[in-house]
Amino acid sequence: MKRALTTCLILAAAQAFLSSGNAQTPYPSRPISLVVPFAAGGPNDVMSRIVSEHMSRTLGQPIMIENVSGAGGTTGSGRVAQAQPDGYTLVSGHVGTHAAAPALYPNLRYDPLKDFTPVSLVAETPIVIAVKRDFPASSLQDFVDVARQRGAALTQGHAGVGSISHISCLLLMSALNLKPAEVPYRGSAPAMTDLVAGQYDFTCALLVDALPFISGDRLRFLAVSAPARVPQLPATPTAAEANLPQFVASSWFAFYLPRATPIAIRDRLANAVDAALNDVSVRKKLEAAGMILPASDQRGPDALTRKMVEEIGKWRDIIKKANIQLN
Repeated sequence: MKRALTTCLILAAAQAFLSSGNAQTPYPSRPISLVVPFAAGGPNDVMSRIVSEHMSRTLGQPIMIENVSGAGGTTGSGRVAQAQPDGYTLVSGHVGTHAAAPALYPNLRYDPLKDFTPVSLVAETPIVIAVKRDFPASSLQDFVDVARQRGAALTQGHAGVGSISHISCLLLMSALNLKPAEVPYRGSAPAMTDLVAGQYDFTCALLVDALPFISGDRLRFLAVSAPARVPQLPATPTAAEANLPQFVASSWFAFYLPRATPIAIRDRLANAVDAALNDVSVRKKLEAAGMILPASDQRGPDALTRKMVEEIGKWRDIIKKANIQLN
């Protein structure tokens, strides 16, 4: 009897051991790394910190921000493309890294559509057409009239070749059939500062970069490339209202996992993004930072994939026409 009881106990212990070995650990069971492929303090970094803080509470694990800048965000994005597809490394990509990059970088080491698992579109910041204070135009049509009169004497500043402000203005100039003289800067901050100082005529600024200059009548804003007027500039018409509906551009931000990440993990993260964007306090923080939030049916993996296909094609055509390539 004693020997039989001992045998039963051994068998029960062995079965329990085997069962625990085969059981899958619930996801997530440890901290998650969110790679922001730009320096700290920029729009992508600010957005990622606001959203990931709420996601951490939903998931029950901290999300650690890791800034890996370089090559227009492609360095950090490439690193995540090669990461283990276990759900513990994702990247906060944007229109540059996951739409314009294939056309801008001939030696790009990843394919945005093939090497990532899209999680969710998170936020967008529209483009604002801004002119220096004494530029003789109070509307987009006035701007076009003056621009055509000035021809090559018209000056356009931007945050550097290949930047969102640069390629957005390429789209704008293509739509208007204008060719201004370009004034490139090393970043949006000096570009905006010089526009306020009147050093050049106009720029296509990200709303987040224009926010510090909205008050005080330091600049004039002619149109915003958003589907509806934005709360930060309620008196500024949309491009469609200004009779330029083809000017559709924004710097959008989205989360991605490496390819082959299990769908269950992708969906867990997508749901956490949804919960964050549906939170009133998160929404207010993002809007204060110059962001607009996508509708719920525009966020998920399928909607993000459709947006990427459309955006890759659009920016490929614009960049190819301008004959721009970066190393």
